[in-house]
Amino acid sequence: MHSVETSVPSERGFVSTVHVLKGGEMIYSLQEFLKIETRFSWVDKKFLINKILELQKKTDDRRRSFLVFYEDGNQVREYINMDHSFTPLPYC
Repeated sequence: MHSVETSVPSERGFVSTVHVLKGGEMIYSLQEFLKIETRFSWVDKKFLINKILELQKKTDDRRRSFLVFYEDGNQVREYINMDHSFTPLPYC
């Protein structure tokens, strides 16, 4: 699974972002996200950075947290301390 990943020191957890399009397609990679970035212009960059830093502190070693942005309804969901194989639902 490809995802936009944040590299952090070992005392912090690992956070991935996922963008879900209205049709349910999930965008994991930075390259794919850049193609549809304008569809998520409602996401405040400062909020995004603060939320990633917050989730890193809450995430255990060898676990992963996800920050999922849903285009439909401009929704944001957090999934903390999930398995690396976790896949968010294509709808919120």
